[in-house]
Amino acid sequence: MPALEDMTPGQILADASVAEFIKQLGLGIAEAQTALDHNSVAQMEAFTRIEASLGGRSLLELGLLPAFYHYQYADISVSLQIRLEVTESDEFGFGIDARFGRNGQSASSSQESERVEESGSRMEARSARLAYRANAEGAIIVNGAQVTPTGNDPFARIRNLRERLLERDDIDAVFADPPDRSLNISTDAPSDRVVVTDRSVAFLKTPQYRGLLAIRENDATQFVLNGDTTVETTAQGGLAEYAEHVLQQIDNEEGFDAYIHPPNPDRGYSWRIPFGHDEDFVTDDEARRFVVLLARILIATSERVTLEGMTDRTGSPAYNLDLGARRGRTIRRMLLENGVPEGQIQMITSRGEGRAADAGQQPGAQNAEWRTVWINTPDRTAYWIGVSGILEPQTVLADVSPDIRANPGQGNGFVYLWTPAPLDLSGHQVTVDGQEFGLSGAAGGGQASGAAEAYAYNLTAAINATSELRASRVGHVVHVMRATDEYAIQLYSRSQREISLTGSEGMRVTEEFSRVRTSQVESREGQRTTVSVGATLNYRESRQFGLEVTGNSQISARLASVPAPDEFKQAIQILQAERRS
Repeated sequence: MPALEDMTPGQILADASVAEFIKQLGLGIAEAQTALDHNSVAQMEAFTRIEASLGGRSLLELGLLPAFYHYQYADISVSLQIRLEVTESDEFGFGIDARFGRNGQSASSSQESERVEESGSRMEARSARLAYRANAEGAIIVNGAQVTPTGNDPFARIRNLRERLLERDDIDAVFADPPDRSLNISTDAPSDRVVVTDRSVAFLKTPQYRGLLAIRENDATQFVLNGDTTVETTAQGGLAEYAEHVLQQIDNEEGFDAYIHPPNPDRGYSWRIPFGHDEDFVTDDEARRFVVLLARILIATSERVTLEGMTDRTGSPAYNLDLGARRGRTIRRMLLENGVPEGQIQMITSRGEGRAADAGQQPGAQNAEWRTVWINTPDRTAYWIGVSGILEPQTVLADVSPDIRANPGQGNGFVYLWTPAPLDLSGHQVTVDGQEFGLSGAAGGGQASGAAEAYAYNLTAAINATSELRASRVGHVVHVMRATDEYAIQLYSRSQREISLTGSEGMRVTEEFSRVRTSQVESREGQRTTVSVGATLNYRESRQFGLEVTGNSQISARLASVPAPDEFKQAIQILQAERRS
């Protein structure tokens, strides 16, 4: 290897075999593609075999062909930074010396490790992981400072832990994933008032009358909102214009609010749920209430929904991919907790900051517009118009017409209606892993008597009084777990400081903050001695060269199934005919 001071950046990259590394990544994708194609061809024996169970026919004759998979999109990105430092020093010494004539040179090299990660203009975040037991009472010690979380339930303690860790200048983000172990949870309460999953109990109540109109036909329709309010409409130039016309006519009626939701919005989403900076949970009360309402609508209409989480560009690409996915999973979990069947929810793979970048946002730019989850109903062709009665004084939405709730897929009319009713669940209970808990709506924890949140508060307290179970309340939802289940907590830091973590009872460190940097150091020193009249003049020069290469790489690939080529089908059909003859 040449001396470092004589090498160009290109030579350094070549010596590090970076190009070869990228080449091998690309070849790996190509080899995987070849293997998939060979596998598809290898399946043909099974597809052309005559089967008695199929009436003497083959799978091919039934119209089936093996899938051919191809990489629709594959991308490899590598970013590197090189820093070369040269340090020189000269030393002179004079003294009486009887020796003379010594020349020499020595060289040495070494490697050392410490942490430096960087991506573009944004510092890569380091991560660490903790496991926090649901019944834990311990603390986490960060660089000698003890942090003991407080709170009445596991999630409250985790929120407190997060707040206290973020007060430090070396922790930038804290995320918590709840335990993923299922429990046996059931209830004898009405299903439109209490929804249970294998990990949660949700109490449902709305303070006002709400309904949803589906507009599918550009046809004059009379809409009855209650016994006192009838809205007349006339056909317009098109369906979009007619939907806007219906919206305006309802808005003109005193005591009602109306909102329109087009089926194919140009802005890219039907609804968006906002998130705070570096947060993966919904803190906005209005947004939480909307997710609950959307869940009831999805249940009533059976519409499929897609969720796509995203971020702005303040974090690194890898960090943003994880955060975007976390936000999408949060909304999915909220919909499931409120009763939406799992089959109606589709997660769109998060691109992290990808959409913000497509919109022209620069790396490092903060923009709350992209700290969100986009929600769409991709199969919907109808315009939806939400209708709400004014709270004060309460406006009634009842005896509506056209009422198409029994057949929500046809015509114009109401496909969803929610009528406020007292949440009286006395005499009902929830059973968790064989333990029964009576439901109480008594006032407590700052919640009014009979409120959904009051029922959630009382159930949480009852579960936490046991030794086997634990529960956390978030609004009207109770998250249930076993006392020994663990939250997975992930910490992120963009600081270059050394960070040590130590856990105590119920709080264990599963992954420390990494400290990785490889730097190569080469040093040389030479010495020349001259003699003059019994005196010695020493001249010493030293040069130190430091090389640091940092960076990251990322591979993205999307695999798609495509039909077999026509020539391939024809060849197989010929083979099939030959076998029969």
